[in-house]
Amino acid sequence: MGYRSEVVLAVAEKVMPQFLATMAKSPETRRLCFQDHCDMVKDYAGKGNILFRWDSIKWYEGYEEVDALTNFMDWCDADTEDLDDGYQFARVGEDHDDIIYRGHGFPDICLSTAVCY
Repeated sequence: MGYRSEVVLAVAEKVMPQFLATMAKSPETRRLCFQDHCDMVKDYAGKGNILFRWDSIKWYEGYEEVDALTNFMDWCDADTEDLDDGYQFARVGEDHDDIIYRGHGFPDICLSTAVCY
């Protein structure tokens, strides 16, 4: 069991070298992105972009793969060339107010909530 989230990460071609460096450093991150029940869309919204989507995933700080992707996003946010438009991240947890939204490279990625009964 455990707390589960729905997560989307889109990575633009312009930050792909740093993303691939992140993949090279962490086997767990490669497994998460390219094997572990991840839907991947190549050439998302244009040539060279990739979108990753995980449903019902344990997305916890302290997991090597989650920390590696968080560090990648932090790098994009901190870069002086305004690379925060090089990715888009959205995570919706089980609680109605547990939402994280980062980056702004892909305006078609949006959050939606629904009433369940």
